[in-house]
Amino acid sequence: MSSAARNFYPLHKAFRLSPLVMALALISPLHAYAAEPTVQTYQAEHVATQTHHFHRDHILGTSLDVIVQGASKQEAKRALDAIENEIGHLDQLLSTWRDDSEITALNNNKQGKVSPELFEVIAACENWRDKTCGAFDARLGQLVTLWEQSQGVMKLDETTRQQVLNQLKAESVKLDAEQQSIALSDAVKFAPDAYAKGYIIDRALVAARQAVPEIQGLLVDIGGDIRVWGDAPQKAGWNIGVQDAFIHTDNSAPQQVLNLNDQAIAVSGQGYRTLAGQTHLLDPKTGLPLQQVEQCVVVGQCAADADALATALAAMQPEEGLELIEALIGYEAKLTLSNGDVHQSSGWNSLVQLPQNAEMRTVASSSAAKWPAGYQAIIDLTIPKIDVEKYRAPYVSVWVTDANKKIVRTLAVWGKDEKWINSNYVWYRRYGRQMTNLDAVAKPSRQPGHYKLAWDGKDETGRAVAAGKYLIHIETSREHGEHSYQTFDLDVKAKSSSQTLAAQKEIGAVKLNFQKVN
Repeated sequence: MSSAARNFYPLHKAFRLSPLVMALALISPLHAYAAEPTVQTYQAEHVATQTHHFHRDHILGTSLDVIVQGASKQEAKRALDAIENEIGHLDQLLSTWRDDSEITALNNNKQGKVSPELFEVIAACENWRDKTCGAFDARLGQLVTLWEQSQGVMKLDETTRQQVLNQLKAESVKLDAEQQSIALSDAVKFAPDAYAKGYIIDRALVAARQAVPEIQGLLVDIGGDIRVWGDAPQKAGWNIGVQDAFIHTDNSAPQQVLNLNDQAIAVSGQGYRTLAGQTHLLDPKTGLPLQQVEQCVVVGQCAADADALATALAAMQPEEGLELIEALIGYEAKLTLSNGDVHQSSGWNSLVQLPQNAEMRTVASSSAAKWPAGYQAIIDLTIPKIDVEKYRAPYVSVWVTDANKKIVRTLAVWGKDEKWINSNYVWYRRYGRQMTNLDAVAKPSRQPGHYKLAWDGKDETGRAVAAGKYLIHIETSREHGEHSYQTFDLDVKAKSSSQTLAAQKEIGAVKLNFQKVN
């Protein structure tokens, strides 16, 4: 693959997350989402006559695919022209692969007044660097160049890597918003590809909508990074297929199909591309290629931020990465490690398009399907005694959400200490801190032993819920101990079922039995 084919592909990552992620705010002012070469787009076999598909090669060193929905052929062509014009304009400003681009001039001259677009991208990259404690770092262009020059013949010696990393201090980049100027130290060479491609996708989609307001739906896909908006050809949403993390061929069947609406999807990881014979992703802390994450998929509210998050999560420990995602509203992620382990955020399953077998169609077509009489979901869990000094009973949160992550019922919150109750951050950040009656919900911590919880199909107000798909979440944490988070997929219908989750450090095996009890 030529160097041009790597244009605008994530080139950096790594970090150590602190508890400060609770106050994270999204950086991009745009609203949409993105993905990568491990993502395929799926459309229905029979699309409406108002649906138009376009494909262009050699766009940003890869390909461009556009779907325009609900417009005439002439209008769709105008939208495509607007997209290509915006991409060309931003490529001239942001491409590190062009000798005549504005960012190349900045990297060479180390200072100067820049365009609003370049300033916005660099400022966003610096913000993500701060918000991710360095997991996302667009300053690594010099290290990327050194790795490419080595061509795998020799590894960068530790002294060279450390010299570069030591120079990449906070004060090595200065931004002046009033003057729209940027100054860099000699060690800094910006390579913002992991944010810039998503940014271009966001801007291209906006440009098309402004040029042709009649458009009813739009998909913009650059090399697999995707943002969708409006009506999809299949009406129920845009179906985006995510390939298996370990299969890197373009024609492989998707492992999962996601249903997206006004969203973006981005993928990062070891994937197809290599840097000097190794993964293209660098750890900003060590300057070495990352090896732990095979694939990281992020769905979010704009392509630029989803792209940056996918890059950052590939450099984090899975628990830290998911903590970051859970702190953000409107973002979900799935991480596949090189050893095959899979970690996903609490709302990931709500994005997955379910198989359309007859049984599922029956449930989906009957919105009035009732909770089967006499059935309950019984959760059996064990809190083990851990032989450590100053043992404290863990905080345990168990709750139920529907397929869209809307809270249905909180079954248990064991632990009332205000100082520690937010340590179960998945439950607390999404639901707990919004509750005005938290004192009434939380109960004292439970000591080691066996416990049983039951859900009778009622919501928080005591009203019966319908049959269908639900998630049961179990989260535990202990002062000076470990944190764990697991979920059951519960398909409520008049049929018994049983599931088991493996034991974690702070909690034993958890069993879920859905059964008729009377």
